[in-house]
Amino acid sequence: MEKMEKMKKIVMILLVALVTMTATAQENKNGSVNERLYKAKVRELVYRLHITEAQQAKFEPIYHQYCEEMAELWADRKRPIKPSTSTDAATMAKRKMEMQQRAQGIRMKYIDRLATVLNANQVDRFFEVESIIQKKLKERRDQARNQ
Repeated sequence: MEKMEKMKKIVMILLVALVTMTATAQENKNGSVNERLYKAKVRELVYRLHITEAQQAKFEPIYHQYCEEMAELWADRKRPIKPSTSTDAATMAKRKMEMQQRAQGIRMKYIDRLATVLNANQVDRFFEVESIIQKKLKERRDQARNQ
């Protein structure tokens, strides 16, 4: 009987260790996907805006902070549900507009910092190109969900 209790404890410890390792592996996997996605966005911006290597060294830290703030903002939003009344619809529309205003505030905050690194043409096109990249990413996510 005592041997059986020891075996149960060992199995439980192994199970906890396995679950912990699996959860850690999932976090690392997700982190690497996000990191690869970020790097792909940077490469696309560098290519489309013709950012030089010297500019890129200064651009990346600013863009990384910008991306973190935007991700934090959009992570706060809940998955939209279909409104059941016009009051619900109005509340949801207001919430969406508030999120867009906050996103615009973040963009305004970073435009001056980007202007210290990018030339006038690059600054002028930055948000346009970034919007195109985000649109492509959304389309790919939607396609992946539908498959």
